[in-house]
Amino acid sequence: MQIARFSRSLSLLLAGLMCGAPCGLSQSAQPPSASATAGASDPVASELRLRALEGDNVVNSTSLGRAVAPVVEVRDENEFPVEGASVTFSVHEVGPGGTFPGGSHSFTVNSNAQGQATCPFRPNLEPGKFKFTVVATSGARKGQIVLTQTNSNSGYVGRVEPRRPLYKKWYFWAIVGGAAAAGVAVWATNRSSSTTVVITPGGPVFGIPH
Repeated sequence: MQIARFSRSLSLLLAGLMCGAPCGLSQSAQPPSASATAGASDPVASELRLRALEGDNVVNSTSLGRAVAPVVEVRDENEFPVEGASVTFSVHEVGPGGTFPGGSHSFTVNSNAQGQATCPFRPNLEPGKFKFTVVATSGARKGQIVLTQTNSNSGYVGRVEPRRPLYKKWYFWAIVGGAAAAGVAVWATNRSSSTTVVITPGGPVFGIPH
């Protein structure tokens, strides 16, 4: 009887081993669940970096209607310029500020090969500080910067236009041309009157001065 029990136990053990190996193999070969697949998301897109080149902390003249146009530079996470990024400039519709072409309060332009973008802007008549919000997007990447400007009735702090040399101004050459023409006219007059007539007894004698 003990031999029979031992044989039965041995048979059950062998049967369990033979069944367990395939079952474990089939379980390990199953594809990952949907929850595991959903957890493996794509990496987050890097942000764009904006830097103000001009137009930050400046003063516009409301009396002259002149403003310092903002200029920003768009770069990626490796500090390379981003060309073709969509850059939107916007200001508040009420209070100190101004308008873009067409009377709009926002303006969108693409960055150039250097990653730079600017916009034409005209200040309104309300003095005080206001914010320029600049948002850049390129694909899934996005960046933002806020500039500060001030409208003033008394001052304009903008780009100083360099003085042009005198010889590059049109009136300089007009004066030179007029002086040259006058000199030629005087010379021609003197030339025509240089022949004199000398009257002596015995007949006229024409003399040419040396």
